[in-house]
Amino acid sequence: MQSSAPAHNRKHVAVCVDSSGSHGRGVLRGIAEYVSTYRSWSVVLDAHTHATGHSPHGWLRKWRGDGILIYTQNPSLPRRLSRCGIPAVELYNHPLDVGLPQVGNDNEKIGRLAAEHLIERRLKHFAFCGYAGELWCQRRQDGFIATACEAGTVHESFLGPHFPASLAESERTRRRLSQWVCSLPKPVGIMACSDRHAQRLLDACREAGAAVPEEVAVIGVNNDEEICLLAHPPLTSVQDNLRQVGYQAAALLDQLMGGRLRANEVEPILIPPLGVAARRSTDVTATTDRLIAGAARRIYERACQGLTVKQLLQELSVSRNAFYRRFQTVLGRSPHEQILHVRFEHVKNLLVQTDLSLEKIAELTGFEYPEYLNVAFKRKFGIPPGAFRRQQRQGK
Repeated sequence: MQSSAPAHNRKHVAVCVDSSGSHGRGVLRGIAEYVSTYRSWSVVLDAHTHATGHSPHGWLRKWRGDGILIYTQNPSLPRRLSRCGIPAVELYNHPLDVGLPQVGNDNEKIGRLAAEHLIERRLKHFAFCGYAGELWCQRRQDGFIATACEAGTVHESFLGPHFPASLAESERTRRRLSQWVCSLPKPVGIMACSDRHAQRLLDACREAGAAVPEEVAVIGVNNDEEICLLAHPPLTSVQDNLRQVGYQAAALLDQLMGGRLRANEVEPILIPPLGVAARRSTDVTATTDRLIAGAARRIYERACQGLTVKQLLQELSVSRNAFYRRFQTVLGRSPHEQILHVRFEHVKNLLVQTDLSLEKIAELTGFEYPEYLNVAFKRKFGIPPGAFRRQQRQGK
């Protein structure tokens, strides 16, 4: 229930987040959700501080409000803010010693989830592609490599400049990226540190003549739908929980401003990712058994359209017993289990990323009745779909 605090009791909060990108917009949505639900704050928005670390007019340095939520790439600014006496929460997840309470993505978990997705594609070669000198990128790389090395061979990462100093440097980086793709054994699964970088990687694959996903399976991070759906092929991406980052940061600032917590008592809050939005760029099953690879592709493309094992057997002209044996050997599950696996993955994506009703989700994922989906989901995951949606959106 929204509070209706008198104007003179409202807290004055500066929110310094760049709203021009999907990351900032996701964080702002979470902040707005908290403010509209629990507190009536007077909010001042300033995107400039995010990019430069200081306002051109110095207003933040002289500002005498009640609290600050700030997302900045300048690691010295949080230290300055910690000395100004105004409660503040930092949202960028810099080194965990900046002197301010922090809320941010759990980047190591993001990397691990990306690796797990590629491992499920039966890949045995893995690599990471990102930016040099960026701590958030390093954490994603660490999580990815730690998980991928348990299932196969991890090859040398490609780390280029985040912001090339010139067009010439940008062109050199592009050529190096293409050469790196050529040098990797195929098939290979590559994690890019972000969706934007994954788009550059897809361009490099085209230049290198490497087919995606048949030779190179690519996964990004952020699930920025404008980028993912316009990419060629459409890009698979780890869905971080930026709305929950913003929400938890606002809740933490509220406690700091109310004196219920002290800044030096707060451990960094790391928000886990929501899941993987699977698209064409990782639609591959790494196997030399062409029959099973083709069957897996048909299942991926048509499981949510009601595909049955009987239809598969008719289309592939293969005996049931032989097909089941080969399928189980290659994928570790039966054809029926694989169909359900693909459907359930799509169900989870729709639950987390949309507000569609269970009836509509059942229709879109090949379940004849929502009641059956509800029972099957609970049997598979231990909780009903509605509880799963609430749990994931709360970042638990």
